[in-house]
Amino acid sequence: MPAVSAPGPSSSTAASFLRASCAPAHQPETCYNMLLPYADSFHGSLARVARTSASLAIDRQQALTDEIARLKLRGTGAGSRADITLGSCFDTVSNSGSYPNVTLGRLDDLVAGVKSKKQFDWEKLLAQDWLYSSVSAMYECVDWIHDAGEAAMSSPVLKKVIAGCTTAVPYMEIAVDLTNSLKF
Repeated sequence: MPAVSAPGPSSSTAASFLRASCAPAHQPETCYNMLLPYADSFHGSLARVARTSASLAIDRQQALTDEIARLKLRGTGAGSRADITLGSCFDTVSNSGSYPNVTLGRLDDLVAGVKSKKQFDWEKLLAQDWLYSSVSAMYECVDWIHDAGEAAMSSPVLKKVIAGCTTAVPYMEIAVDLTNSLKF
């Protein structure tokens, strides 16, 4: 599920299209900067913008899952409650990442152009559902760490998990925003 390889500098038309595409996002500048290297590959298709954004978000989520798995092997050093929280974070974040290829496939269908509004709405809904689930999983993980007490909050391992979630969430939220903005 690798992202489209980033081409060289974008044309002004492609950059303008991207800026307009990112306008509905809650973080339009982050959206624009993240996707600018890919702007010439969108060819005026908002579905391509959403698909590329989702691919980048999925890459971030997979990297986060891999990092949490590595950290889980060592433990938190902050006691059993913190270790259990780390395990729960891993389970939740990795399980929410169970269907990235299916989600990208749904977005690929939207890029290709579906024949009916009903099919469009269905594909979009399924992509949205997975993206929302992934965002929710990362927020839950951070909340659980905060709820696990001072020892957990002071653990360098769990601080890395919080930082990873905090870094990955904006990518996923931008993918959600762009997918939400798709129209038949």
